[in-house]
Order: sequence, then C-alpha cells, then structure tokens
Amino acid sequence: MHLHILYGLSCPTQSARCENIMDEILEILRKTASRTQKTFDESKDPSFKRIENFDKALKSEKSTEAQKVQASLLKTLEYDRLERLSSQLSLLYILQMFAFKVKILQISIANLREQMQKSELLEKTKEIEDAKNDVEKLKILLEAQYELIRQIGEGRKEDLFYIS
Repeated sequence: MHLHILYGLSCPTQSARCENIMDEILEILRKTASRTQKTFDESKDPSFKRIENFDKALKSEKSTEAQKVQASLLKTLEYDRLERLSSQLSLLYILQMFAFKVKILQISIANLREQMQKSELLEKTKEIEDAKNDVEKLKILLEAQYELIRQIGEGRKEDLFYIS
C-alpha cells in the first residue's frame, strides 16, 4: 500500500500522482527527525547520570551482590535505550537523504519531459521510462522504509516510558 493512502496524503490526479507526495514525506521526515533529535538530546544527560550512578553502585563495597547485578542490568538497559534512539535518529537522517535524492530524480525527470516537449519530441525514450520506473521503485522502497521507521517510533514511545 502506498504511503499517501495510509496517511491520507493528497495525490489529486494520476499524472501529478505523488509529485507533491515527496514534499509531504520530506516534511514528515523532517518533523519526525526533529522530535527524535529533541528526545535524544533531552534523555542523553539524565541517562548518563543514571549510568554514572549505576557505576557507583557497582564499585561500592556497601552494595550487595543483588544490587550490583541490578545496577549492571539497569546500566545495560540505559545504554541500549540510548543506542536505540541514536540508531532511530540515524535511520531517519538516512531516510531523509534518500527521500531528497528521490525528489531530485523526480525533478530531473520532469525537466527532461519538459525539454522533450519543448523540442517537440513526442516519443518518450527508453532511458526516461527506465528512470521513471526506477523512481517509482525508489518511492515504494521509501514508503516501506518510512513505515518501518514509524513502527520503530511507536516502539520508541514504549522505551521512553522506562527512561522517565
């Protein structure tokens, strides 16, 4: 299923199908990356303070063996949460770059079509059709990757419960 159908994004006509969808996807990705970056930045310092406290508990002679095991597990979980947020952020930035490249390809193809029309070439060349097909495949891949990122984001919300 296409992203514009899933999220109610506009795609008014078949010929203009999804020309603006990339702008919408880029904006959604920008907002999501911004929120994720803010969440990561806000949770980084408190997480490192908790990790530092766990280290103190691990090194303390007053801590029982059970407390040390618990501190070790909580320290590992804290590192895992930070790593997950960092990975999600990296994936979002990669997805933004990918979406931007797809948008550039779309613009290039549109410019080629416009030049062909101006030069009165009515037949589309195989290279342009191949490029169009490649862009369509990239869009489908982008939509699938965005869906995966969205699912990861939902999982992140559950992780944030543990951080707070």
